Amino acid sequence: MGFHGNVFPTSKTVPPVRFNRPSEMSRILLTLLFLSLTCFGFSPAEAQDEPLRLHPENSRYLQWRGRPTLLITSAEHYGALLNLDFDFRTYFAELEQNGLNHTRIFAGTYRELAGSHGIADNTLAPADNRFLAPWKRSDQPGYFVGGNKFDLTAFNPDYFQRLKELMTEARNRGIVVEFNFFCPLYGDGEWNGSPFNPANNVNGLGNCPREEILSLKHPQLLAVQEEFVKAVVRELNSFDNLYYEICNEPYIRKVPDDWQRKIVRTIRDAESTLP
Repeated sequence: MGFHGNVFPTSKTVPPVRFNRPSEMSRILLTLLFLSLTCFGFSPAEAQDEPLRLHPENSRYLQWRGRPTLLITSAEHYGALLNLDFDFRTYFAELEQNGLNHTRIFAGTYRELAGSHGIADNTLAPADNRFLAPWKRSDQPGYFVGGNKFDLTAFNPDYFQRLKELMTEARNRGIVVEFNFFCPLYGDGEWNGSPFNPANNVNGLGNCPREEILSLKHPQLLAVQEEFVKAVVRELNSFDNLYYEICNEPYIRKVPDDWQRKIVRTIRDAESTLP
């Protein structure tokens, strides 16, 4: 059963159930989850310092900090990390206050422009010079949305500092983060603003159809993507409140399965050398 906003779908013969606050909704859902897990024979364990994972006794559920866990959220449009004007501390405080425990962020390998998809106040569309990408700006002007072009061979330390601050704030407030690495470029707007567009980087990378950016066809571009994935995995190794999404909506632009499997192997290989 799904819901939109604060109203559950109902039949015509049953009046809709409305919740005055998100916390009321989440308390009811969490209570139902607790009762269902009790029926399945689960009992709350002592909190453990272990990462989010599938529950070892029933993989239909998650386990986090030693307890069966249901992730519930009301999300903004995923720009909490890459948009420097977004106050993630205030946002996470609001989630916690209302009994919500999940958020989703885009990595900054993809961004949108004002007006993209008809979304008002789109947090994935930062203002000029307020886009925080994983890569440093070069000394060459000409980025499509203001400022200098990117150097895809040099990481931006400010990006990783903000990422770890965001993850720490979420962890302290009991919030699990879905970190989305990549997203297909739906149209010219997203392509115009992409660091992978050759007009926006000084490395001459991305000189191909935008539909091929997330593919195995261009080894140098793939190497940049892999290095970024490995850097994120290293930086976030200590966080228990995390899971990765390889690519948002790969089916929309038919992102190849072999590329997705390659990124999965990159994550697994990077994690194999870490605590």
